[in-house]
Amino acid sequence: LLPDGAMLDNRLGVGLRADGLPDIDWVTIPAGAFTMGHEAENDNPPRILTIGYDFQITHYPVTHAQFQAFIDAADGFTNPTWWEGLAASEEHKAQPGDQAFKYGNHPRERVSWYDAVAFCRWLSAHLGYDVRLPTEFEWEKVARAHTGWMYPYGAEFYTMKGNMNLTGIGQTSAVGIFPAGDAPHWSKPISDLSGNVWEWCLTDYRNPIGDTEKEDMTSDSVRVLRGGPWSDLRENVRAVYRGYGDPTVRSNNFGFRVVCLVSSPIKGFAGH
Repeated sequence: LLPDGAMLDNRLGVGLRADGLPDIDWVTIPAGAFTMGHEAENDNPPRILTIGYDFQITHYPVTHAQFQAFIDAADGFTNPTWWEGLAASEEHKAQPGDQAFKYGNHPRERVSWYDAVAFCRWLSAHLGYDVRLPTEFEWEKVARAHTGWMYPYGAEFYTMKGNMNLTGIGQTSAVGIFPAGDAPHWSKPISDLSGNVWEWCLTDYRNPIGDTEKEDMTSDSVRVLRGGPWSDLRENVRAVYRGYGDPTVRSNNFGFRVVCLVSSPIKGFAGH
């Protein structure tokens, strides 16, 4: 991998397709019950919830190379269509955040919630089906399934199962290089759900609802972040921990992954 972002990593789901669009590696999550929350979390108490539909989620967080395709596209980042109805300022919409570590197979960081939503709208338009941020309920189902584990990989913490402060890397790492930390519950293990970058969710932190049709996309409310980043403590990389951020913030440890319902055609921007 070259420092200017050029890719030597040809893993599925890391780079771009031949047509220049992100090469997404989708993993199917079937409908059904899952364990959410923990007795130690006041704002995420233990309960059994059910998601009544299949969805797909990306194997990895969106990488630097994949988000850069959105920035570089003629109809990409600066197209006002993707920002319709969002509370982002004109200054915010004019210029993306500058990635600190410009390696194509690292997760894209310094991405605001608004930036991530705009990316989803752009990708949806090109793929022909609805791509969006996960709700925090979808995210926690992916990370924990029915297990009740505190971490995606098990009940106990292990330093070398994800990129966090005790790992000692001191920055983002290439996606998927901690396979022992993958969530093993699905047809394909899902990577980087504990550490590397915080991952934006669609959900309003103070008003968490699972119905994407009722999510107020015009609001400037703080949004949920999940998974914890390379810079944080073990408490924050737990699968039950609810982080949050102002939707304008472009931090060097904020990134995202996306979900889709392939059977669902694009409905307009209300559900993105």
